[in-house]
Amino acid sequence: MEKEELLRAIDESLFDLFLKIDEEFGGYYIDVPERYRFVLIVISKYESLYVKDLARLLHASPSSVSQLLSKMEKENYIVRELDVEKRRQTFVRLGEKGRDVLESMEKTRNEISSKYLLKLSREDLTAFHEIALKLKTIVDAERKSSTESHS
Repeated sequence: MEKEELLRAIDESLFDLFLKIDEEFGGYYIDVPERYRFVLIVISKYESLYVKDLARLLHASPSSVSQLLSKMEKENYIVRELDVEKRRQTFVRLGEKGRDVLESMEKTRNEISSKYLLKLSREDLTAFHEIALKLKTIVDAERKSSTESHS
């Protein structure tokens, strides 16, 4: 198989794999809108964020993110707080319901991953882990250089 053909095959396999796992995962959380789940995951990676930074990470306008956050705040998924030093800035962090849902989502994600990954040999798991770490390092480096070139 030529390299270009192999890359297309890997891309298709990864896309199908992520789609199937996402479909399975989403089935557990029908009562939590997908957009909420994604926002909760992003906030958890940063602990707290300014609304403007969250909007950038979501590739959405600050006003549409603000509307979404208002709904999420009413349902206790998130908490917004004014930054006492920068009064025009608002922090977003997980609310009580958001922490509970996120904890449950992490448990479900681990159960789904384990169900499939445990069918691989230790050797395959080790190779998969090494490749995943290499890819993460490449993506992180590319994103960092892209961010620096846009600054």
